[in-house]
Amino acid sequence: MIIKHVVNLETVINEDVNSPEVHSILAMSEETRNTFFQAAGASMIREMLKQVNDGNTWAELRVAKENV
Repeated sequence: MIIKHVVNLETVINEDVNSPEVHSILAMSEETRNTFFQAAGASMIREMLKQVNDGNTWAELRVAKENV
């Protein structure tokens, strides 16, 4: 049995910070920026889920594959 959960993440960029990371993000097209943060968010959640799933045998929590 697979139970799907929907989670929305939001990234708020502090545009007042003068750093190379902020300049790089602001220079990206909207499409590139969205793709970048979607991948970063999924990667972050995968890493957190490794700890959640450690030792559990009755269920596994994972990032679902998107229907494209």
